Amino acid sequence: MADEKPADKPASSKAATKKVTALPVITQNRLFAFLILIITGFAVASLVGLALLAFFGKEPPTALQSKFADVCVYVCMVSIGALVGLLGGRAAAPDRLEVGEKK
Repeated sequence: MADEKPADKPASSKAATKKVTALPVITQNRLFAFLILIITGFAVASLVGLALLAFFGKEPPTALQSKFADVCVYVCMVSIGALVGLLGGRAAAPDRLEVGEKK
């Protein structure tokens, strides 16, 4: 019994300094990337539509041009909000947590 170490003392000082933490892991998902590309395409298409309307539209704008501009602004705002929500939600909620040592 004299060979046993006391239970309350650590074996070495290095083992006591390492912290075990849960590290987030995000896996690549092709469908999620495809969804991001689709929404980005909608945002770019609406911005291109607004730019074309600004360059080639008549002054004063017709009723159809005004409605087209309203639709483009709406699509752009919704798609930017969707991108922020999707990317922020993806970063905030990882797929799984792995236990690892943080240096």
